[in-house]
Amino acid sequence: MASWIDSFIEILARQGWATTTEAFTPAQIQALYREAQELDRAGAFRPAAIGHGTEQTVRRDIRGDRIYWLDPEHPTPAQAIYWQVVDHLRQRLNETLFLSLHDAEAHLAIYPPGSFYHRHLDQHRDRALRLITLVLYLNPDWRSEDGGQLRIYPEPNAPEEGIDLLPEGGLLVGFRSDTIPHEVLPARRARYSLTGWLRRFDPLALLR
Repeated sequence: MASWIDSFIEILARQGWATTTEAFTPAQIQALYREAQELDRAGAFRPAAIGHGTEQTVRRDIRGDRIYWLDPEHPTPAQAIYWQVVDHLRQRLNETLFLSLHDAEAHLAIYPPGSFYHRHLDQHRDRALRLITLVLYLNPDWRSEDGGQLRIYPEPNAPEEGIDLLPEGGLLVGFRSDTIPHEVLPARRARYSLTGWLRRFDPLALLR
């Protein structure tokens, strides 16, 4: 299964980020895209916040996307395929890089025209659980003039030299959540993605 995974992991381990267009078929991407549109029409998306727990706040001057958290325990058929791929990747990462990844979380995101997300790390300061970020793009026929590029900063010694990735449907981007700063440049049309995080075990979960 998934002949792309080992090369994806090798590149991720070497440079801190990797991409592939082989993780999902066009039909699977289209199914997730239609589902995101239907959920949006039903009013399921909410403005994304920054911060964690009681410190969460909506800051449109920092990020302007709307999100819908997925429930891995009750997936739709399209989401079930996504979780299967993510879990297989998680297991292979544990086998090859000994990361002790325990679980995953994910949400759909929509960036309306004109919205963006300023440079940041995918890590809460008080809970360093996220190790690997996975961003799957769902946008059909995306062009460079549509904007919305993911800009990553893989070189800490060259903080201004980013790499821009076009959010074309079917592209999966993986990177270290704790070491790779990134941002979303302003989009000129509605931009759809599915973002997930592979995480360490949360000891606080035992107290809930």
